[in-house]
Amino acid sequence: MRSKAFRYLWVGQSFANAGDVLYIVALIVAIYQTTGSAFQMTFVPFVITFSKFISSVIAPILLDRYTLKHLLATSQAIKTIFIFCLFFVVLKSVSFIWILFLLAALIAFLDGWAFPASNALVPTIVKREELMKTNGFLSTMEQSIQFTGWAAGGLVTALIQPEGTLLITGIFYLISTVFMYSIPFFHEKHVQQKSEQGFSTYIQQLSEGWKEIWRNKTLLQIQGINWMETIASVVWIAAIMYIFVDQRLHVREEWWGFINSAFIAGLIIASVILLKYHATYRTHQKKILILCGFGTACVTLAFGLNGIPILALVLSFLFGVFDQQKAVILQTLVQMKTDLNRLPKVYATQGAIAAFTFGLASLFSGAAVEIAGVRNIYIFASILLFISIIPMYWLRKNI
Repeated sequence: MRSKAFRYLWVGQSFANAGDVLYIVALIVAIYQTTGSAFQMTFVPFVITFSKFISSVIAPILLDRYTLKHLLATSQAIKTIFIFCLFFVVLKSVSFIWILFLLAALIAFLDGWAFPASNALVPTIVKREELMKTNGFLSTMEQSIQFTGWAAGGLVTALIQPEGTLLITGIFYLISTVFMYSIPFFHEKHVQQKSEQGFSTYIQQLSEGWKEIWRNKTLLQIQGINWMETIASVVWIAAIMYIFVDQRLHVREEWWGFINSAFIAGLIIASVILLKYHATYRTHQKKILILCGFGTACVTLAFGLNGIPILALVLSFLFGVFDQQKAVILQTLVQMKTDLNRLPKVYATQGAIAAFTFGLASLFSGAAVEIAGVRNIYIFASILLFISIIPMYWLRKNI
């Protein structure tokens, strides 16, 4: 963890993550100021998710042609160019709203490359016995940035307008790009020699990650867990939470912000605990994984049945604590149980499945709430989480 390569990676990734939060806040405000349409404002997450899905599907072709460092740094550099384009579009008050959505889609598209590259880079520059600790540290940094970024982004955008926030984002992206290109990284075994590519070769490249997950029993079980958890996670998106706060808790909309903050605080606390006691977690990860799986299911059920605002904060915090521990353990298992040369494509496949599943689940969640009611949506999510404990039990035999 003290290597120069890892230091450059986490610093560069931190600036990129901070920029991502600020740019989305600025983009949403800019679209609302331009159109006055709440629908077009809420269309932003859909565009981002769909673009990430397409990018994740084709990422394996690029992962065969370029090193992880080159792909990560270049995608960040191109994102920097696009964010400055977005800055000038907003600054000049261009009335063509489709340009904003196009640039948002392009930036999200590049994130689909960066996700598998950055995650697969970690086990190549960190010792195997430090992976749990490293993932806990990276998660702490990411969640801390998320926690402060959304609040700071709203405040900054209110003070200096969306164009000012986008300018700050561009500077953050530029700093991130410099750090990414500075990573002293020499692992290039996964890069193939460029040769004449046929259609069958492309199909083979695109399917390698899927095949690896299918034939690797551990990865298949982890994917099953992730798939069910992705569907269940839609109960925590803004649209569902807003309805829950209104219909179940009967409080004002700012309570959604309080509940979200409690959730992120739980993620941060869990990450800090993992960072401090990583050796204990590595030894007892089988029991902790199942305990956290059971915890997230119970807390989700209790949250959906609850009608007391203060208790909702406590339950949201607890969900964050359980969910984060489980996520870091599963992340570490993927890195340890996958060949380094295949790991980037596995992450690309996981990203594609997660984006597609979450996009569809989010799309249908609104209709499901109207038909079944918001309480029953949480009950359904808890049932999925209880079912996900089954592959966790199977997984413990392969750890």
